[in-house]
Amino acid sequence: MRNPLLLTATLLLTLAAGCTRPPDFPETPSIAFKKISKFTIIDSFSKARQDSVIIALTFRDGDGDLGVSPSIYPSDSAAARVYNYEVRTFRQKNGLFTDISNTLGVSNSGNFPRLRNDGKSGAIEGTLERVLYFPWPFVQKNDTLRFKIRIRDRALNTSNEIETTPVVIRQE
Repeated sequence: MRNPLLLTATLLLTLAAGCTRPPDFPETPSIAFKKISKFTIIDSFSKARQDSVIIALTFRDGDGDLGVSPSIYPSDSAAARVYNYEVRTFRQKNGLFTDISNTLGVSNSGNFPRLRNDGKSGAIEGTLERVLYFPWPFVQKNDTLRFKIRIRDRALNTSNEIETTPVVIRQE
């Protein structure tokens, strides 16, 4: 051994890194806005243009019970009756944003799958992305939208609500 002190220091750093404590987050999920982006595509079925708005948010949850299994969707459980990703959509008109969620005819809310499938509980954190689609024939030109979002865990604990920055759709 050329340098036993270096070997000991390396061993201690390796042991210390393996003994880090897991994060201590509350059991109620919390979210933060990360980014919003948009791109226009041609729908393969209708051949019409549509905007795809991607919303990214970061999340933290103390017990890791975020998301539902596909097998739960059709069941009568409480988690299946309440969306775990709730979106409210706001349209800008005359400088003011108005909630248009109930006037769209289609909800932007929905469910996301389980984020932890190992059967264990414990803190998790990461980024959650969701794509919202806006077919051009059904939206106004140069429409400015923003969104308010919150998520729920399987125990129906509701996160804080975040607000996105505005995005302009159907820019021709």
